[in-house]
Amino acid sequence: MERTLHGHVEMTNDEYHQGPGVSKTHLDWIAPELDRTPLHYWNQYQNPNREPETPTPAKIIGSATHIAILEPDLLRQSVVRGLDVERRSTADKFAWAQFEEENAGKIILKPADYERVLLIRDTVHRHPVIGPLLRNIKTEQSFFTTDTDTGELIKCRFDGLAANGAYSIDLKTTEGAGREFRWSARKYRYYIQPSWYEDILQDLFGERPAYWMFIAVEKDPPYACGLYYATDEMRRKGRETARRDLRLIAECRANGFWPDFAVEAQPLEIPGQYGVPDAA
Repeated sequence: MERTLHGHVEMTNDEYHQGPGVSKTHLDWIAPELDRTPLHYWNQYQNPNREPETPTPAKIIGSATHIAILEPDLLRQSVVRGLDVERRSTADKFAWAQFEEENAGKIILKPADYERVLLIRDTVHRHPVIGPLLRNIKTEQSFFTTDTDTGELIKCRFDGLAANGAYSIDLKTTEGAGREFRWSARKYRYYIQPSWYEDILQDLFGERPAYWMFIAVEKDPPYACGLYYATDEMRRKGRETARRDLRLIAECRANGFWPDFAVEAQPLEIPGQYGVPDAA
């Protein structure tokens, strides 16, 4: 990538994810609470022989939903409604091959999924609380800086930043926008995002948005939404955890050693030992 990766950099989503720099997602691949080790990180980002990752149907629909909600002007050129025929006959297979060639590089959805994405988009933008938050934002903004502690290039990509700098938003599609989303925030370590993103802006510009808002939208009817803000305690815990993970990445890179679980022998402690339910 022939550009200076510092500050605000205009780039596509693919360029951001395929380019250099440690993101919050990178941190997840070395996190012990996710049962991952430095070897898992190495395999995900450093292994030259790693097979390309195939996006899951859920991830594909999630990407299309993000575009529909955050970049509606790009929807038609980025996402297309697939043919309403199965790939059974020779004629149908030929029609699909021609259709895919004509739409190379675009997200192709089943007709029902395409219609669902449009319904989710319309539901979110009509929402009396969330809709106004989306009307005055700059979307898909990428930022890079060098971490002064580790020397690592670090990065983030905001779903949305308010034009006046007052708040940032992060859009999440979810099975449940209420209690279940709170569990998802723990499972997927969403609590790390606010401090990681905001600290990068602080380092670059000496300021950060006053509020971080998570927008959760359910994938199925009635497409209920949830709106959550980051607390100071979330930022503190997120920053502490992110620093731990980043330092481990830097240490392993410097040593050229990416250990797994077997650094030393450990006692085999079984949850709910021997059939007795765990009191916790």
